[in-house]
Amino acid sequence: MHRLVNRSRMSGDVHVRFCEGLRGWFPRATRLVILCKGKIDAPIQMVKMVLDRCELRLNDQKTKIINAYQDSFDFLGFRFQMRRSPRSGKWYPHTEPSKRSEERIKATVKRLTHRRRTPVSVPDLIDEINYATQGWSAYFHYQHSTKVMARVKWFTEERVRKHLCVRHKVRTRTNGYKRFSTDFLYNKLYLYRIPTYAKWKRAQALQ
Repeated sequence: MHRLVNRSRMSGDVHVRFCEGLRGWFPRATRLVILCKGKIDAPIQMVKMVLDRCELRLNDQKTKIINAYQDSFDFLGFRFQMRRSPRSGKWYPHTEPSKRSEERIKATVKRLTHRRRTPVSVPDLIDEINYATQGWSAYFHYQHSTKVMARVKWFTEERVRKHLCVRHKVRTRTNGYKRFSTDFLYNKLYLYRIPTYAKWKRAQALQ
């Protein structure tokens, strides 16, 4: 049975990769995810030995042990869990943006499209939204992110459309969709199109 020690934290939020060996160097603040198959005592003792040689220690109170076949865990903004493929039936490590990461970008888009920001010019408004969503997508467009990406894309379109309706005093939802269609958002206002395809599928198509 696979188990994971989730977010073993010494003193902060610096993201590093843990490599086997005794010559690794760690910042003062490091979080680790340790993947184990079977019993966990020996791997944890090995980690403690490595950290001890680096004059660091594992914070037992903040160390969480889970079974990834039953529960998920978040790390570096992503959510991880072992899942069974509906096609092959084989287990695979499912990786997607965490709920917190999704809610954060939605909160940013909501703030940028608030009705109080109608004095901001539309091109500047779109640039600010694009800067936020493009940066978020560049980091989180990885592995099995398509469903989360699709939700953020839809949310962004709706928020921009709602903002435009307020700005131009469009009263009904139907008229808002007619005047500010999806084509208008992307081809006239140049809203960034958040990718909703899997990177590995796109790579296969280009080969």
